[in-house]
Amino acid sequence: MAPDEIVTTLSRKLPDPTEVVYVVTMRDLLTAIARRLREESLQLTVDDLLLARDELRATFGHYLDERELFDLALDQWEVVRHL
Repeated sequence: MAPDEIVTTLSRKLPDPTEVVYVVTMRDLLTAIARRLREESLQLTVDDLLLARDELRATFGHYLDERELFDLALDQWEVVRHL
């Protein structure tokens, strides 16, 4: 069976196979900015904040190798599953 067929079959077992598993929100980014800049962050403009958002997206796109993360998560999952 091809991987796509397996995914389709497994998806039928779930109530919502499109469920988001992890997400980063603008509020998460604002928290990181506030931790770094403290009171100085209050001087930031909307343009500054949107630029930070764009840079975060670019960084995730460049550095985040989802395959590595899936492999790490599935390694842990297999350990926990077999306990």
